[in-house]
Amino acid sequence: MNSSQSKVFGIGLSKTGTTSLARALEILGYNTRDYLGVTRYSPGDLTSIDLDEVNANDAFTDTPIPSFYRELDKMYPGSKFILTVRDMDGWLKSCKKQFTQKLADKQNEANINLFMDLYGCFVFDEEKFIAGYKRFVSGALLYFKDRPDDLQVLDVTGGEGWDKLCSFLGTSVPDAPFPRANVTRIRWININDVVTIALLAGEEALQQHSKHRSNPGTGSNQGIWPSGIGKPFMEKARHLIYGGTSGLHRALAKKARKIILKGLGELNARIPIVAGENHGVSYSERSTWNHLWLVDFPVASNNEHENLYADFVISIALIEDSRPILGVVYAPVLDKVYYATVGEDAFMVEHDNAPVSISRHKENDTGVSPTMESNPPSSEINQIANQTSFNKALTMCMVAEGKLEVAPIMERTMEWQTAGAHVILNSCGKKVIITNTGEELTYNKERFENGPIFISRHHIGEYLPGSNKDSAE
Repeated sequence: MNSSQSKVFGIGLSKTGTTSLARALEILGYNTRDYLGVTRYSPGDLTSIDLDEVNANDAFTDTPIPSFYRELDKMYPGSKFILTVRDMDGWLKSCKKQFTQKLADKQNEANINLFMDLYGCFVFDEEKFIAGYKRFVSGALLYFKDRPDDLQVLDVTGGEGWDKLCSFLGTSVPDAPFPRANVTRIRWININDVVTIALLAGEEALQQHSKHRSNPGTGSNQGIWPSGIGKPFMEKARHLIYGGTSGLHRALAKKARKIILKGLGELNARIPIVAGENHGVSYSERSTWNHLWLVDFPVASNNEHENLYADFVISIALIEDSRPILGVVYAPVLDKVYYATVGEDAFMVEHDNAPVSISRHKENDTGVSPTMESNPPSSEINQIANQTSFNKALTMCMVAEGKLEVAPIMERTMEWQTAGAHVILNSCGKKVIITNTGEELTYNKERFENGPIFISRHHIGEYLPGSNKDSAE
């Protein structure tokens, strides 16, 4: 054990900007672990912490680090400590929302004991939380009162960021916005509201297509389309979806787009929206954003092929500090929607059936999910998946669901095509990997181009359902 190696410890209590601090430290190049969690807890006993993880990484935030800053200071001399703080009203509102009896029922005994030690309760109690917060902060300030070079107090939610943090750590200020992860008003966006927006937009598009179609056809697609929709419909819809010259079609196409933009704006007017190629926003402006929506419309494509089945897909994703945290992928023609929020299950809904979790697939030694073995993909799906024009988001969702065993390397995609499905894959324990670097795909890049990517079947524990990590700061 190399206990002489100095570290960076974020010792602020949960809901004080700990995830934002963790992201900031990652940007600065520190190998960072946010929320180690505990499987046993004894006050003052460092064996409550996984010290192998501490030795293997550079920086740490959130539970259980705040409970052991004194012991960690002695074991890792020369370390830096960052105390994140927050205005009391905002902190209490966030804690009240998060630390409910429902959450407590899911916690192990160690977490309950840790909360009892900090606050004297394990379910939110305003008076006890106020007393616990004040006791903790005053204790940390007193402990470091003669060591100003070792402790930095940082109010992330109050707007403090790079200047204060980098000066304390002796690093240069990076050319990136300071992370504002887990912002409460954003993390509490109800994904069901986003699903509803996508459904309304898709239904509007289908209804408008149907109004302007000829009699149902009996072509090769008969049988996979909803009742009454055939090849003549496809031919007419193609002009609408892919920007035909008809002024009426253009007007109708804008309706679905308008529904989504209006709906997302009503959810949170402060989150900017990027919808396809013609977003008209410079990178110098976008590079300062912590959050944005990425939206792919079926009306945004310029392709001229006729496979509406493959391309009529709506994708909506919420990006936080370059990472997708909420995703919805809706195929109106299939009447099928996938959706997920980071850290929660991914779900699929088909027709009027109840939502089904698709996050519990466990892979065997062959790399094929049990669902794949018991329910192999139909020849129809395989045939469509092999088409180079097949919608990328739908392909990714089929891999998440287990309907496709593998997905080919996608040579060129745009961020709005992959972001929604990326969240769904993450919630199923998979990564979307950049082929030439081996790193996970990020978003809000200068040109919005992804380059070659592939789907990794390696599980990523911090995103899997059941994590005890807080869902909002």
